[in-house]
Amino acid sequence: MSRLLPVLLVVFLVLGIGMPVAAQDATDLSMWVFVERHGLFMQNQAERWNEVNPDRPINLTFETIDYTPMHDNLLAALLVGMGAPDLVDVEIKKFATFTKGELHFIPLNDAIDPYREDIIESRLAPYTANGQNYGIDYHLGSFVMFYNTAILEAAGVDVDSIHTWDDYIEAGKLVTQDNDGDGTPDVYMTTIETTDIFSTYPLMLMMGGGTYNADGEVILNSPENVEALQFIQDLVYEHGIARPTSGGNHHAPDHYIDLIEGRVASLWMPQWYMTRFPDNMSSELAAVEVVRPMPIFEEGGYTTTMGGGTGTVITDQIDPSKIELAKEFLAFAKLSYEGNVALWTDLGFDPMRVDVYEDPALLIAMDDFSGEVPFTYIQAGLGNVAPEYTGPFYPEMATIFQTTALYDLIENQKSPQEVLDAAIAELQAMGADIGG
Repeated sequence: MSRLLPVLLVVFLVLGIGMPVAAQDATDLSMWVFVERHGLFMQNQAERWNEVNPDRPINLTFETIDYTPMHDNLLAALLVGMGAPDLVDVEIKKFATFTKGELHFIPLNDAIDPYREDIIESRLAPYTANGQNYGIDYHLGSFVMFYNTAILEAAGVDVDSIHTWDDYIEAGKLVTQDNDGDGTPDVYMTTIETTDIFSTYPLMLMMGGGTYNADGEVILNSPENVEALQFIQDLVYEHGIARPTSGGNHHAPDHYIDLIEGRVASLWMPQWYMTRFPDNMSSELAAVEVVRPMPIFEEGGYTTTMGGGTGTVITDQIDPSKIELAKEFLAFAKLSYEGNVALWTDLGFDPMRVDVYEDPALLIAMDDFSGEVPFTYIQAGLGNVAPEYTGPFYPEMATIFQTTALYDLIENQKSPQEVLDAAIAELQAMGADIGG
């Protein structure tokens, strides 16, 4: 028997029978975020990765840095060639800053390819340059309508009768009322931001405009954008159903007070604005709010678009031996079925994969939204999602809109063509290549 032991031992070693499997050393990956919940989400996804891939474990650590310092530190680290993390979150308006000159992010195309048929691919457009995908977002960020049903019902408006923008305008005329007779309506159908882009950019995109096109050309003063801004200005001055947003934007405390006190009946914002109702406003308001698809301009046209966002990228300062693992993990975390369910359950964001919209985890009634199942209506609006393309001067364009353009459009009643031409001139003074 003793002579058989060495032979059996060799057989066991070759076949792996009855031998313990050595634990694999985890690959360390570092990450910067400016929202701690994003870092926690990615750590949870790393744990899920390790369960599925025990032979390729990951140890993900993250550091939370405030928004502006994080992006500034990242730019400095990339310029000097040292000090950047392996992965980092880049906010959508900041991404274009890193496309000027040499781009120091790793292309993700091959890691995304296995998931392309399952996702709304236009969500990748804001983080794409030179035909390469460089970032993956945490959400779709589809625009939806938020309606106060108590106000609409009091005015005799059925929220489900609003399908087109013409319907919306007619409903707005019933809703917008001067109850105390002082010549100024006490309730408006909506308000228009003058210090942020969420009132204007989505309608520009849904009309086929935007800031850049797919070829990287600036299209800011396109006829489609002129038409979109004219439509918005007309909501205020021709139809009389809108006014400037109190505080300038839909995150201002004064605007929240308007919503709470019933002075604004509706607004359009990305899905993630759902979290603002329970977090920043009253439970009574949240209980009468509902989510509905965006009105459409015409049949067959765009049904919604996307707003806001943060794309996770991989920097070129990562150890080359870790690149493939990091790419696979990033796509796994944000594009896999389970990862997309977690985007809702962990973060409260609408997923990029529409096949998860039938998952029981998403199909839940919410007391904050009239006891309805919001994802039924979010999904209904995803028939034709307008993409948004960014380019080197995208951040500057957003700043122009936030500081002067929208104020001139709404408060000073300048013509859309004049507003957009002024923005183009300002961009050219900055060195932007406008073309044409």
